[in-house]
Amino acid sequence: MELIYIFIIMLILGFSITTVVWKIYVQQKIKLKEKEKEELENEIIEGLLELKKHTLKSNDKKLSDKYDLLEIAFENNVLDITIANEEGLPVISTLKNPDEDSAQYSALFQKVNKSINSNLLKVSIKSEEGYKTIHSIIKNGIVLYVIFSSNVELDPINERKLIKDILNILDNYIPN
Repeated sequence: MELIYIFIIMLILGFSITTVVWKIYVQQKIKLKEKEKEELENEIIEGLLELKKHTLKSNDKKLSDKYDLLEIAFENNVLDITIANEEGLPVISTLKNPDEDSAQYSALFQKVNKSINSNLLKVSIKSEEGYKTIHSIIKNGIVLYVIFSSNVELDPINERKLIKDILNILDNYIPN
């Protein structure tokens, strides 16, 4: 009878030790994956900054190592970002030729805003290619339109973060 009790105690002890070892192993694996992900993100950011340095001619001004609009697009999982003024002229953009998009979408926002007779803050357009969102912002008394494309519609929290990041970037482009 005592052997049965010893066997049961040893069995429970064995299962307990195995469970503890397994949980430690899984936690170590998760930490390793997070570390690899962080290293990959840092490598991508360093690559983007290096690419940015090589894309300009040697005669141009020295680049800063600050985050730019492209990095914000990557961080927020958007395809492209364009900031346009009221006339539809691009202020800054991640696109190579943003003229058509900035003119078209800023005019669309103004037309929708006038037809509704209200102060719209945002217009979202769903198409086969994804979502196109137009935000109206005011920076230092200048009305601007933030136009961005994404594969999925951003939730309000991520949109606010994106707009906040863009407003911080605009400090470099629009003087007080």
